[in-house]
Amino acid sequence: MKTSIAIIGAGIAGITLARELAPSADVTIIEKSRGLGGRMANRRREGFAFDHGAQYFTARSPAFRAVAEDAVEAGHAGIWPKAVHTLKAEGLVTDSRPPEARYIGLPGMSGFANGLAEGLQIRKEATVTALKRTEHGWALTDSEGQDLGHFDLVLSTAPAPQTIRLMPEAFSGRGALANVRMSGCFTLMIGLDQPLHLDFDAARIDDAILSWIAIEGSKPGRGEKTALTIHSRNDWAEANLERDRDEVKSEMLASLKRLLGLDFSNAAWLDLHRWRYASVEKPAGQPFLFDDALGLGASGDWCLGNRVEAAVESATALSERLITRLQGA
Repeated sequence: MKTSIAIIGAGIAGITLARELAPSADVTIIEKSRGLGGRMANRRREGFAFDHGAQYFTARSPAFRAVAEDAVEAGHAGIWPKAVHTLKAEGLVTDSRPPEARYIGLPGMSGFANGLAEGLQIRKEATVTALKRTEHGWALTDSEGQDLGHFDLVLSTAPAPQTIRLMPEAFSGRGALANVRMSGCFTLMIGLDQPLHLDFDAARIDDAILSWIAIEGSKPGRGEKTALTIHSRNDWAEANLERDRDEVKSEMLASLKRLLGLDFSNAAWLDLHRWRYASVEKPAGQPFLFDDALGLGASGDWCLGNRVEAAVESATALSERLITRLQGA
């Protein structure tokens, strides 16, 4: 009988782990949301489409570049943007850096994750809130005490602050988890009835409140309706995470008006999303965490750094460790 493995979280780390381990074990991903991809997320409202999480990803290692190019070939990914300019109060600063391939999912950002997850066993809309060790391994339950299954090994790819709440006190990686620092972000989504002509497709923003703006219609595979996605700065979000959402929205709109000279407060569609764990400020500094005696592990971008590729590298390293264990079983 194959070893049973539960992977908590269907972000890129969780999906990568499952893809690598599935040939050697009976793997189930348990995901709290309806969709896949974690922060590689997209939202559709009133005919508008927004990538309201990660904006693009790069692939600098040959292995991940091959995965990204395979996704492009399969129609699950595309290239965008060609340049990332910088928007300042005094105007736009043109991107003069050497070109680098930047990838996005198709038809939305989560399309990349959906493509990678084809054929995997995934249970959606199930939130693991407790792990209990039994004579047959680990029992997983949700907030209402409902059984989510029994597994030989459990691997968490949730953000470090969520993972540490799940892991028992005896887990050897708790110290590393406690040292990780992550920060939040607010995403403002604006849908317009009329076309908008700006001098860029995407720009970093040099501002006390805002950090990023994207013109969604400039991306391949997106809808024709005019949509803007704006991210706050992480430090500003951290200081305002529990603040009234309307106040946050108003301040972000005011900053955008100062930068662009345009008032979007009466736009056809306005929405705000709060990411509590959006960015890795201080990683664990090791590729993954695994307690061999307990059969518990964890991986994610928070192990190595603030990039999609870091999540892949972390999950790949953990999978290699586990395949060695499985082959020796």
